[in-house]
Amino acid sequence: MNRILSAAGRFELVVSNLSLALLVVVLAAQIFFRYVLHVGLSWSEEVSRFAFVWFVYISASVAAQRGAHIRVTLFARLLPVNERLTFLLADIIWIIFNAFVVWAGILLIQRTLTYPVYSTSLFLPLAYIYTVIPLAHALMIVRIVERQWRSWKHGVPLIAGEDAANREAGT
Repeated sequence: MNRILSAAGRFELVVSNLSLALLVVVLAAQIFFRYVLHVGLSWSEEVSRFAFVWFVYISASVAAQRGAHIRVTLFARLLPVNERLTFLLADIIWIIFNAFVVWAGILLIQRTLTYPVYSTSLFLPLAYIYTVIPLAHALMIVRIVERQWRSWKHGVPLIAGEDAANREAGT
């Protein structure tokens, strides 16, 4: 199981880094072509948009694995219920939301395969671009469960930086 999670982690990092690199290179090329050569690249906006979408979705999964998503922890700490149980309930709700998005994303892909929709400049089937939606949310489900497991089993903080903040506060 650890090998699968490790491979998924490498996949997430490679895809998110390649997406970001592609985004930067395409935007730099567009700037160069437009302002130096006075010629616009018709495809650059579309490629950069798709790269940005893939970067954001896959990076959201990486953030879930690292516990780096923004959480409103003030209310969880004010409740009379155990904080770990509150975060567990919040993560269960998050998992349910992600499962819904996976399901809706699969339906979207099926629909765009049945009734093809193509991108304007590149004429790519958008079904390929949309695959990131269920993929990233499925990975997020895995990462949320993994993070909860490590928290309950090994005492790893659910929120990134919590251990350092607790050491500084002396708790």
